[in-house]
Amino acid sequence: MTTNDASTMPSGMPASDSILHHLSHTYHEIAAAFERHMGMSRARWALLNRLSHEGSLTQARLAQVLHVDAAAITRQVKQLEAEGLVTRWAAPEDNRFTVVALTEDGRAFVETQRARRDEFERIVTTTGITADDLDHMRHCLLHMRRNLEMLEDAG
Repeated sequence: MTTNDASTMPSGMPASDSILHHLSHTYHEIAAAFERHMGMSRARWALLNRLSHEGSLTQARLAQVLHVDAAAITRQVKQLEAEGLVTRWAAPEDNRFTVVALTEDGRAFVETQRARRDEFERIVTTTGITADDLDHMRHCLLHMRRNLEMLEDAG
């Protein structure tokens, strides 16, 4: 068990480490725990969840909004189609594009998994973290993303 003093965080990481180090370390721990809890990869959940909100999207648009290469989306969609969770078809206006949507089974699966995801978030954010803490964290992360966008736009 790690002791917690002024020089270490509860995770055992030195308090002096950069915020980016803490973010990265926490992200990797959360990602692994999320996948164990959900029983699926974050990539699979992101794709299914996006389709549940959007209705249908082309595979090219999915790759764009999820920041994943097109080949990875194609592999994931083929697997999900084989499992009966999504259906796909050629876009009527341009058959070079493939449109993807959840099936009825896929929509039911996402609703079940969304409840699991909500449970995971509750577990991770409940003990020792106030609603104000979470609001402040969202605010800080939003500003960090905006700062990154400015950096990208400047480069």
